[in-house]
Amino acid sequence: MNPVRWEVVRLLQDVTVASDRYVDAAARAEGLHRTDLHALSAVVRHQDANEPLTISALAQRLDLSAPATTALVDRMERNGHVERERSERDRRRVTLASTDSARSTGARLFMPLGRAIDSVTSRYSDEELALVARFLDEAAEAITEAGPIHRDPRAVSPAPPADAAPGRPAPAGATHPTAPPAVGHLPEPPSA
Repeated sequence: MNPVRWEVVRLLQDVTVASDRYVDAAARAEGLHRTDLHALSAVVRHQDANEPLTISALAQRLDLSAPATTALVDRMERNGHVERERSERDRRRVTLASTDSARSTGARLFMPLGRAIDSVTSRYSDEELALVARFLDEAAEAITEAGPIHRDPRAVSPAPPADAAPGRPAPAGATHPTAPPAVGHLPEPPSA
């Protein structure tokens, strides 16, 4: 990978870490879980697009089990952030809607971030921003297509190195040559 492309990968990681920290701090400020904020964001985006989100679609979007999603929606409903709505055509279909309180909370938590990002985007032309938007959309899709490694236990628990005795743990500090990098760290770029 050439150095410029590698730097883009590193910068994407920086953006991800900064975003995660912001969401964590915002959630703590309201006594919420970060998953609640991700769920609420999904509900609002679907609602604004006039495409109501079902509980099962929310589970799939957040990669949660059905029981975990039910607990999440129950908690969000108790906190006054979402309401369950039954379809008039099919009473079995339940969708989620954000409340005015949730939108107010979201605005209070994320307007500072919106203003900060706006101050950055205002320095670029519409053409430049269109390119950035296209790149970010494609990058998000690539990340999604890469798939979560937590579903494949071999991806997070690599085979022990060859020098490990059978049935015994690997020596301290030893890693398998194909082990993924530690979470939050990228390996050095391949040499050209």
